[in-house]
Amino acid sequence: MIFRNQLAAQESRGAVSEAFAAIAETQQKAAVSDWYVTQPDHGRISGELAAALDSRKVPNLSRAVVRAIALHDMGWMPYDGDVTAPRAPTKLESGVAVSFANTEPERFLPAWLGSIQAAQSAGQLGGLIVSAHFARLTRPYLESGKGTPEQRAQVSQFLLREAARVERLLPQAGLPLEEIEALIAVLQFCDLASLYLCANPAAPVELPQKFQGSLLDGGRVQFCFERGAYRMRPNLLDHVLVLEIPCVRFVDGKAERTMVPVKVQ
Repeated sequence: MIFRNQLAAQESRGAVSEAFAAIAETQQKAAVSDWYVTQPDHGRISGELAAALDSRKVPNLSRAVVRAIALHDMGWMPYDGDVTAPRAPTKLESGVAVSFANTEPERFLPAWLGSIQAAQSAGQLGGLIVSAHFARLTRPYLESGKGTPEQRAQVSQFLLREAARVERLLPQAGLPLEEIEALIAVLQFCDLASLYLCANPAAPVELPQKFQGSLLDGGRVQFCFERGAYRMRPNLLDHVLVLEIPCVRFVDGKAERTMVPVKVQ
């Protein structure tokens, strides 16, 4: 789950922050009574962002790759549900709500595996880039020293299995390695941009992806909300993107839903 800092989008304020840090801060303050976006719905928004990218700036985004990006968090369905059938949030002993930012390997590893399988249903290339995406997310976990020895062993085993999957799928991908690496970066960009839109932090943010060649020539993208719209600078979209953020909260054990319309340009 991605908890939403405030239901309505808010004017950005303060210095530009690293995107994940700003998003993670909103999750650390979340309560189970807050509005949230399910992981599968967040993934769908990632796909909508990918579909709107300007093909002159972001090449090789086939329909199958866009579909894989949209499916990249479908493995969370057993834990989050989606806006049509959401699951109620849970909390840690500290009282902080369990979100994507603090969940444990016993939950995120099966969710990642299900997501990879869903993406691979859109094609071998989709399975490859989503597998590589999650493999990259395991490395900070292992390097940080988090988890028990058993949890760290589970994460290491996942990394080994997915390395074997990538090696098996690479010959079927139909693209040179550098173009596959670029698609992984696009997935990670759309994933983080969607997390930003869903979490709605107050600070303007910068995403870490550096795209070479036809995209940004090594530059980075910043997001902020001003004058009624989310602004992407430089703008990689080929049109103004109108989205609906599907938000849920539980009150007295019952789900309430609302759609928050936003523009990205």
